[in-house]
Amino acid sequence: MIYVLACPEFEPSYADQISDFRTKHEPERAKLVPPHMTLVFGVKNEHLQAIIKLVETASSQIKEFPISFDSHAIEFDPFEQKYKIFLLCGDGSSRVKALHDQLYDGEHRAELSPTHPFRPHMTIATYERRTDIERVDVSDVGVLPVCGTLRALEVVRFADGDLSTLMTAPFLR
Repeated sequence: MIYVLACPEFEPSYADQISDFRTKHEPERAKLVPPHMTLVFGVKNEHLQAIIKLVETASSQIKEFPISFDSHAIEFDPFEQKYKIFLLCGDGSSRVKALHDQLYDGEHRAELSPTHPFRPHMTIATYERRTDIERVDVSDVGVLPVCGTLRALEVVRFADGDLSTLMTAPFLR
């Protein structure tokens, strides 16, 4: 499966807190990928060239921009059948949403779920049971808002339990 990610660049203290939090509360995913926002969710490999073209176009038109994560939510992910804690994007949210929409301008748009609209967020915890995730102290991630900068897009492939970066496309400075 192909994904497009944006990995916020945080101040070192924020980055360490978020990484430590994820290592504790979603250790498998934290081993695979740094803190990130998913902009294109698991589309078939046959769409790779179209996605690369969309990423190249988007990254050549967008200046890097600040974002913040101002609040959190516990939600059930119907695709993975797990409970998650999301840090919800505040500042920069409309730009992330527009970028997401631009990256789905192709045949792979049919793979989007119309019943689950995109909401800019970063997953920081994943648990099988709601009772487990409700015990998580989100304040351990740090004082909100957590601020960062989006500087690039990454096209990645997840196959056989491994995530590999196929392309990094920096935004304009």
